[in-house]
Amino acid sequence: MTEKNLKPWGELYGIRPVNQIRQMLEQNMTEDEIIFHLKNDLKVDDTRAKMSLYLGKKEYNEKKSLRKNSVSLYIGIPFCPTRCAYCSFFSMGTDRMAKHVEPYLEGLLKELFETTKIIKDLGLLVDTVYVGGGTPTTLNPEQLVKLLGPVYDNFGSSLREFTVEAGRPDTVTESKLHTLSLLGVDRISINPQSLNQKTLDKIGRKHTTEQVYKAFNIARKFDFKINMDTITGLPDETEDDFKYTLDEVLALNPENITVHTLSIKRAADLKKKQEELENKMASIVGNMTDYSHESLIKNGYKPYYLYRQRDILGHLENVGWEKGDTPCLYNILMMGEIQTVISVGVGAVTKLVGKNKTERIFNMKDVFEYLNRLDEINEKKKYIYKFMEEEI
Repeated sequence: MTEKNLKPWGELYGIRPVNQIRQMLEQNMTEDEIIFHLKNDLKVDDTRAKMSLYLGKKEYNEKKSLRKNSVSLYIGIPFCPTRCAYCSFFSMGTDRMAKHVEPYLEGLLKELFETTKIIKDLGLLVDTVYVGGGTPTTLNPEQLVKLLGPVYDNFGSSLREFTVEAGRPDTVTESKLHTLSLLGVDRISINPQSLNQKTLDKIGRKHTTEQVYKAFNIARKFDFKINMDTITGLPDETEDDFKYTLDEVLALNPENITVHTLSIKRAADLKKKQEELENKMASIVGNMTDYSHESLIKNGYKPYYLYRQRDILGHLENVGWEKGDTPCLYNILMMGEIQTVISVGVGAVTKLVGKNKTERIFNMKDVFEYLNRLDEINEKKKYIYKFMEEEI
């Protein structure tokens, strides 16, 4: 990498650089002024300056078009077949999860019931529902109906988007996806991360590359918009390894492709190898990212949201790309902090966005603590009444 690429974001810090560009637009700065400021004052490279402006305008327009009193709803499912080596999310592996799924669902439904009451009492419109984790498709069809049936019944008429992560292809079955389609779900994620089997084995994914293709082909039987995640900088991957993964994903032609750069969180298993990974991968991860930009644009994709993370390799970023007009609206709203997101489940964070301030309500990060303190969680949620009365 050349010297100019060693710090591609220059002095523009933070998880949400696009928000800063949106704010510049709101302050009536011209596009030329913004680009000049990014490149000359903040030393952002040309690619990221132009991408940030494009995304800032997208975020700015989305904010202006929001319906009055609209919110999004996030539902967290903390179960996965296995824990990936780079993951720090609140999840429990299959070997521990079976006996805890039903008690968790019962607790989650109680919180969802109380949250639904608040939303309806306040006359709020739910724009998007996002079911994440963990891996929501670890639930069986009956459990999916039990959880998502009430969501569709209560909010289906107002929804602009209903997303469920099916990120682990080894959890995808035709019966589950058929159930999701009947419940109004219109977006799913099927995430290979890598299509090199040696890498999947190394990072603890415990599924085969064949299962990725099988899951994708099943999903294409239904009318879902599909996102597929990839990661640059995975342990011991070469540039050719990443190029192979991206080229294979492009051949499948999903509506969205998200290119993450590896970020090693404190709670991740890879944390103890962080220095080694940074020394080994930082020099090539920028080339992987450059290849993704070139290939995605060549194949008709455009960026629709972007964020950065602490300890991200190469000081780079994560970018979601869309083909046609198919963005995941929830991602734009949530990352842009331009709409209230009311969240339920373990580790969920409700983000209340008002005219003058943003506040957060945090749920417990441990399943057992969550279940034991559910009354406390529901009581804390009542603060939403006060916030909305003051800020909306």
